[in-house]
Amino acid sequence: MPPIKRSIELQPLSRQHHNGLFFCLLLEKGVKKQADKILMRDFCQYFWEKDLEHHFELEEKDLTPFSSYDELKEGIDRMKEEHGFIRKFFTNPDILNEYSIFNQLQLLLDKHIRFEERELFPMIQSVINEEEMQTLGRAFENETNNNCSEYPIKFWE
Repeated sequence: MPPIKRSIELQPLSRQHHNGLFFCLLLEKGVKKQADKILMRDFCQYFWEKDLEHHFELEEKDLTPFSSYDELKEGIDRMKEEHGFIRKFFTNPDILNEYSIFNQLQLLLDKHIRFEERELFPMIQSVINEEEMQTLGRAFENETNNNCSEYPIKFWE
């Protein structure tokens, strides 16, 4: 699949998505290696607190208003529903105790990110007007990308 041309306004979210996919890769490596489950759970909490929680809040706050467009309502509703389901893994960290659960989380988050990148964001780019896109750009312009490779314990190696 060729790279998707992302509007400059949505690029900060796409960079965060890239880190989310990297998180998924590291989890997958940890499962394959049968890494220590407590280290993996702690890594998940780190990623949630340093990255994903804020990312979900940002998308929900700044993208949800566009559900007033008929073309975007279903996609934004799906985004919020998936956020809620994924959020449960992080708000109940005691469930992160089996490789099958880590694998399920990794697959769900990967699928969710790819939905946003391949379907939702292109639709947003094609539906909202230039002024609204610029407003999104201002909302996201100071966003950082906390790379989870900086995590001090490399359980995936």
